[in-house]
Amino acid sequence: MFNFWGAPSVEFLPGEESRAWVAETLHELLPRVASVPSLLSAPPSPMPRGFDELFDVLCGVQAQVGQADLEFTLLEGATPPGLAPLGDPSGQLMHTYLREHEYVVLASPQVFRVPEVLLASMAREVGRMEIHRHGGHLGDPKDREAEAELAAVLLGLGVWVANGAYRFENKCCGGGCGIDLSRLRAGLSLPEVSFALAWDGRRRGLPRRAVLRHLGATQRAALKRSWSYIGPTTQPAALPQAAHRLPSSV
Repeated sequence: MFNFWGAPSVEFLPGEESRAWVAETLHELLPRVASVPSLLSAPPSPMPRGFDELFDVLCGVQAQVGQADLEFTLLEGATPPGLAPLGDPSGQLMHTYLREHEYVVLASPQVFRVPEVLLASMAREVGRMEIHRHGGHLGDPKDREAEAELAAVLLGLGVWVANGAYRFENKCCGGGCGIDLSRLRAGLSLPEVSFALAWDGRRRGLPRRAVLRHLGATQRAALKRSWSYIGPTTQPAALPQAAHRLPSSV
């Protein structure tokens, strides 16, 4: 980032502990998620404007990431009795619950108002279901939202997570969306998502420009910083090691 007139520059590289946690968690999740050959930069059909279309788009995304056999029910509104959240639904406009052996995705009508938030929410829930059907989360319950987003990155949905993270941190939809973004939260900060996306891009052997072209300006700057830091290797052994992840500022 350029630093004009002495203004403080922005450091997009996560701290050492966060880098280590992200890399180690990605490495642990990798054998447990479907193998997806490429990034998904746009939904398989037009952006949904209602719940019927949202169901169809979610099914289309699942088909592209290896979840074609995974069934779910999409509900609108308040949480009905008998549902157990698969993470922490607070501060979210979409969350996956379990009802006996059935996945139930509960969504608020507000989720349609900001495209980046909608795509990021879909990506997180697809990642969450992938983790659950392959043995559940890895560790501390407080990390479940972050793990769901990292699983989404490995499923090829990292662009959606990164663009959504910018909206969550900027806390602004450009005006007129009717959502108080300051009350929403994500599992990963923008630097952490960008680091994960760079890690995954290096793992896939993608050219950097193939990822950058799908990101907003701030997200591109964050990805470039992590991409340069990681270099040609994606082995966690080459990255800082840490036993615990520092709390995210998101």
